[in-house]
Amino acid sequence: MPQCFFIEPSVGELQLLPEDKTHHIVHVLKMHAGESLRLHDGKNQWANATLEIVGKRRVSARLTSPWQPLTTEPELRVTVFQAFPRTGDKVEQVLQHGTELGAAGFVLFPSDKAQARMDERERIARKVERWEELIRNAAEQSGRGILPTITYLRSLEEALPKATGSLLLLDEEGVPLSEVGVGQGEVTPQAELAVFAGSEGGFTNIEKQKILAAGARSVSLGPRTLRTETAALAALAKLL
Repeated sequence: MPQCFFIEPSVGELQLLPEDKTHHIVHVLKMHAGESLRLHDGKNQWANATLEIVGKRRVSARLTSPWQPLTTEPELRVTVFQAFPRTGDKVEQVLQHGTELGAAGFVLFPSDKAQARMDERERIARKVERWEELIRNAAEQSGRGILPTITYLRSLEEALPKATGSLLLLDEEGVPLSEVGVGQGEVTPQAELAVFAGSEGGFTNIEKQKILAAGARSVSLGPRTLRTETAALAALAKLL
């Protein structure tokens, strides 16, 4: 299957690929002029193309089909509100696999059980660029039509106003997620959904009450306790 790459479309058939993709195309994928690939515009459209110029610093491709709508995006738009885990590798798992599963976006924030110090917050802010690259790579690999958004906020209080549509709080004491699934009256196929997942140890009771007060419903993923990097992914898999 042709490789997929996100670009900023230009007028005409000849399209330049992002400069940071040159090394990946030339040295990792070992692609050559004349090979086929798919170009995505990040707005849920795609076109077939053929590599035309493969250089050391830039790669171009010529369109071989018109731009047309993609059908890979789920109708249900789910944004993951993830309390920041204690280690960065867990964040990357949520972002990478969540993108593959179809998440529309991610909102990261510290919680009471995994509070970020000010110097950590500054470091996290610098990591957003790395996370955006990780999301882009996962979106290209999985053939997404859009690039999921990522936002880092300083607290749960800042995150709550960003949650739109139906709100779900992942909590082992909640009702089964299947009872509020798509097509069962509470979450329609074209709805927006915000899923709140706690860090290690979950949310405190005070945090839970704040999320519930914002209109969230408490839901359970089953009888087993999942890791923080697994919970949101399991919810995405069930919903999408």
